[in-house]
Parts: sequence; structure tokens; C-alpha cells
Amino acid sequence: MISILNNDELLQYITNVVETVDGETPLYNKILPQLEITEQWLHDSIVGDIPINGDRQKMAATVIACEAFRRSVPSLDLILTPNGFGVVSNANVAPASKERVERLIASLAEQRDKALGALLNDLAKDNKWMATERGQWLASSFFSSYSDDPVPLNCMESGDRWQGWLLLRQKARPIEQAYSERWFGQELTARLRHTLATSPHGATDVVALASTIRTIILDEICSGRRMFHRLDRCVNYIRDNAELYPEWQTDKVAELFEDKWRFKNKKNSPGYFF
Repeated sequence: MISILNNDELLQYITNVVETVDGETPLYNKILPQLEITEQWLHDSIVGDIPINGDRQKMAATVIACEAFRRSVPSLDLILTPNGFGVVSNANVAPASKERVERLIASLAEQRDKALGALLNDLAKDNKWMATERGQWLASSFFSSYSDDPVPLNCMESGDRWQGWLLLRQKARPIEQAYSERWFGQELTARLRHTLATSPHGATDVVALASTIRTIILDEICSGRRMFHRLDRCVNYIRDNAELYPEWQTDKVAELFEDKWRFKNKKNSPGYFF
């Protein structure tokens, strides 16, 4: 069922840009196909079968309305005639400039992003949703807080933050895998990711460590260089606080940091130097 059922409901989420004229086809009817497509995308990709009501319903409806209208704006004044495309015009209304239309589209994208970030943060607090395939996908990366995660310019596609955030997660995947195998182990990596997904603003040592690792990953994506010294400092912190990170102490990755593997500058050691 479509979340937005009529033109009056639609205009609650798209304000100050629509003048309804008697006899004119309502905006709702004009963009109904996009509303249906966007709602299906939101259901399939994010919400799933979790109940949507109250504030969550408003967030979802805002995402649907803004994204559907954003996609429809470029073609709302175009009609197909036997001789090609024409523009619907009105002698009493001046046509909007390209810059104004682009600002409107950007504003709709910004409203969509705010609502989508709030919706994801709300869903992440729902244990039932986190147990679903969609929740597990969200917590499968250090970049799980859509409203807070910074997206570098080299991850942006045509300025679209959602696509940029997805690309950021994609670029982070092999880096996170390398960190898991060489520094933090799978169990601790999973706990740190889950913590960022469900409590990104918590004032705990675990949140602080997870946020630090996320920053290191982001720096590597931006610079193309691995920050070995910063990763080693994180591991030293984990070793010094064994009670906070017990899963790391028993992980095979901990063996890589045992003293027997540390180089010691002895005369009988290969590579001895003065």
C-alpha cells in the first residue's frame, strides 16, 4: 500500500513549491508512479516488514515524497507531442531558471537525506530490525550511521550523498577486511561495527575505539596510504585494556603481536645495526 494516499498528504511533506490551480491535475497524480517506485525501494532496501507508524511513518513518508518529487522535477513541464517534446507554459508565470530548478532538486535531496538518516538511526535501535538481513547489512561496516558518516569527495557521484555513502562502504570493505585479519580479529571487528550502528554517540571506550578505527579507514580511502603506526597504537590500547576486549585476547590475530615476533637489536640478530 502506498504510504502517501492523496494530494493533501503529499503536500504535507513538499511545502512552499506547489501552487494548485482549479482544474489542474494534482501533483500526486503526476508523480504517482515515482511514489510507488520509491516506496517499493524503501521497503525492499531498508525497512522490510518492520511496522511503520508514528514518527517512523513520518520519516518514511518524507523520504518517499522528497525522492519521488526530486526524480520527477526535470520532466514535470514536458509533454510528448507528435512533433517531439514540448514545454507546458503559462503566460502569467515566468519559467524557472536552470539554477533555481537545480537548487530545488538539491534541497529535496537534502530533506530526503535528513529523513533517511533519522529513519536508519531509529531502525538501528530496534533489535528486531537489527536481526534482519537489512540490519545485519547496516552493521557489516564501520560506516553505518548515514546521518553522521562523512563522505569524501572521491566517493560522491553527481553530488548524491546516498550513492556516495554506498560507494564509501564499498571502498571500505577490503580495508576493513585487512584490518580484521591483521590487527583486530573478526569477533572484535563485528562488535565494534555493531556498536557504531546501534550506539554511535555512546560515551564508552568501545565507541571511542570504533570511531577512531572508522577515521583511520576514511583517511586511508582519501589518501591511499595505510596508517600502520595508528593501527598499532589501537592494538596496544586493546592489549592494555584486556578486560574491555576479551575476544581479541583469544583471537589468532593476537599471536601476531606477541613479543617473540618483535624485532630485537641484538648482535646475533639478522639486520643488527649500531
